[in-house]
Amino acid sequence: MGRHILDFNPATGETVYFDYHESGDGTQAVITHAQDVTPIVERAHAWAVKTEKTDYGIKNDLWHYARVPNSIILEMKTKHGVDFFDRNDRPKVFQLLEGEYSAFKTTHKSHLIKHD
Repeated sequence: MGRHILDFNPATGETVYFDYHESGDGTQAVITHAQDVTPIVERAHAWAVKTEKTDYGIKNDLWHYARVPNSIILEMKTKHGVDFFDRNDRPKVFQLLEGEYSAFKTTHKSHLIKHD
């Protein structure tokens, strides 16, 4: 019983845990992904307050819209059924970035894609 660290990535702050529990119903093994997203949120906010970065990016077709950590990409998939890397889910990704995950935006402007 207990929690064991399977992997830790110091560059991203990601940790993968293995939990093993025994109970009257049998045993259960769970793999959990966790990530400290505080540095990513702080960096995104620092970029968002620099409006000249957004303006330059939009003018030059290089708009850096958000910094989305791996744990949030995984959460979008498991919690909302949205595949961050699927072009068909792009409107849903931007909708989530405008709402629940707005802390990861590197701009104060909005970008919404209309559904077909």
